[in-house]
Amino acid sequence: MAKKKLKKKGKRTPWNKGVEVGRRVPLSAAEVTRIRKLLVKRGDSGLKHLALFSTAVDTMLRSPDLLGLKVGDVRKGNGVMRDSIALPPRGKRCRAVQCTLSKTTMSILAKLIRDTGKKPRDYLFTGRVGGGLQALSARQFTRIVKGWVADAGLDESAYGSESLRRTGAIAMLRRRANMEAVRDALGLENVDHATEYLRDIPQR
Repeated sequence: MAKKKLKKKGKRTPWNKGVEVGRRVPLSAAEVTRIRKLLVKRGDSGLKHLALFSTAVDTMLRSPDLLGLKVGDVRKGNGVMRDSIALPPRGKRCRAVQCTLSKTTMSILAKLIRDTGKKPRDYLFTGRVGGGLQALSARQFTRIVKGWVADAGLDESAYGSESLRRTGAIAMLRRRANMEAVRDALGLENVDHATEYLRDIPQR
């Protein structure tokens, strides 16, 4: 009679492993500039991260939408870069979202697409898994963001991928945009949700 193998009791994986808990701190304008300079200084090796950082701050997209972007979302069939991105309702997000890209970000994305030879249906931001064809995962994105802020001399425990979304929203408000415009850019249901999302922002 075969003996049954006893399962070894190991440590259970925490439910929140790799998940951001609590509010993520937004970056100040000076910190955004510092991180941009660090990524630019890396040259071609930092191009993908520079494009990811710039696009995240410009668009304020949630991680699934940001990491799901494909070349065709930011560049037309004739090779001309788009100055805005339109995304239909998806998953839990019941609203369509339209966001804009700055000329600087458009230029960075154009160089990324050109240098990597990406096709219209290719993901813009890919990881090493799947031969560089699969979209970057949310967990990988969070690790990358924490690496950026650590390199900039900041406390990485206070920041995460959501920091970039909040950074873009705060920048809009500082440019005297009203909360309704910010709500629309964030793709939230109403102004109250936008106000709640941006409360307790540190004054820096």
